[in-house]
Amino acid sequence: MSSRYDSIKLRLLTVQKLRLIKKSYAYSELAKYTGLPEAVLCRYVKGSVLPSEETAIDLWNKLENIESLSSLIKKKVRFTPDGFIDVTEIICDPYILSHAAQYVAMKFAGRRISKIMTAEINGITLATAISVTLEKSLVIAKRNKEVGIRDYLEEAYPSESSAELRTLYIPKGIIKSSDEVLVVDDIVRTGRTLNALINLIKKSKGKIEGIFVLMEIGKDWRRKIRVKCPIETAVTINSSRIRTGGIGKKRKGLFK
Repeated sequence: MSSRYDSIKLRLLTVQKLRLIKKSYAYSELAKYTGLPEAVLCRYVKGSVLPSEETAIDLWNKLENIESLSSLIKKKVRFTPDGFIDVTEIICDPYILSHAAQYVAMKFAGRRISKIMTAEINGITLATAISVTLEKSLVIAKRNKEVGIRDYLEEAYPSESSAELRTLYIPKGIIKSSDEVLVVDDIVRTGRTLNALINLIKKSKGKIEGIFVLMEIGKDWRRKIRVKCPIETAVTINSSRIRTGGIGKKRKGLFK
């Protein structure tokens, strides 16, 4: 940890994760999985005491084995018969969003982040949860200009089909040269939207501190990202299974 504040925050995040998982498990079960006495776990949950930093890291890893963000997503993700992904149950589930926000806080612990950025529409709930947990400002790149805002920065990019251009807008000055930005998205297939967000940050003279993606379809998109920064993804989906469609209930080989 880079500071006492970071250490305390890590310990608090671990307790928050424990509280989330406690909703689905009894203390006796958690004691069995974590190796900690029920009384100790109870004191953590009630906030009577915080675990030490060393204990918090060990407890976090054990809690991940009980119920990880990736396992939650895999349970909730739905696919249409032609292979499209339906993330409605994921991006509207406060339990998953809380887990995702805590996951990001742990993965990017110690990094200097001043703003969270995403593109509308599906990424908004995820980015908001992360923004609240990290206590950082949220920037939403929108597909239309709003009345009342005079100056915008804009970035056009090809749609998934490459048959048309889409444009993202942010108010000029909302990202400053001193800002260090974490870019967030729910699903990435080609990386085009991410690159558009990255270009908007560059136009603002800000710095890209990292990228978090809830679900990635294959890993080819990573080679196309126009910045070097840490990239974290919760779930990777086999791109060949998506392309062939007809997934139905046959989920074997779907996740990597």
